[in-house]
Amino acid sequence: MNNRLLGMFNIDEEIERFRPGDTEAGRRAETLIKSDGLRVVLVTMLLGIALHEHTAPGPITIHAIRGRFVVTFEDQEREIGPGELVSLATGVRHAVRTVEDGAFLLTIGWGPTVGKE
Repeated sequence: MNNRLLGMFNIDEEIERFRPGDTEAGRRAETLIKSDGLRVVLVTMLLGIALHEHTAPGPITIHAIRGRFVVTFEDQEREIGPGELVSLATGVRHAVRTVEDGAFLLTIGWGPTVGKE
């Protein structure tokens, strides 16, 4: 791979490849791109599964590809479906739960000093 191209993926193929399966967790997270200042993670989840409240080391986007999700942050709740995206600032406590089986891309960005401690 050329050093300027960080990755190239067919997202539908990646979703099929990284299905959550029948594990008790009901979810799977696979890092597609990992470089200084950028992470892109494919998250697949079964109905009723939740990622409990947490924060990220930089600003994030949650981009629904398949299914429906409820994103909770501060005192707000937003439902997103295929093609919809939510973006949150660094350090905002948030949680995600599925309304139906699905997949989303989580993108985390940060400056050169975050994550190097």
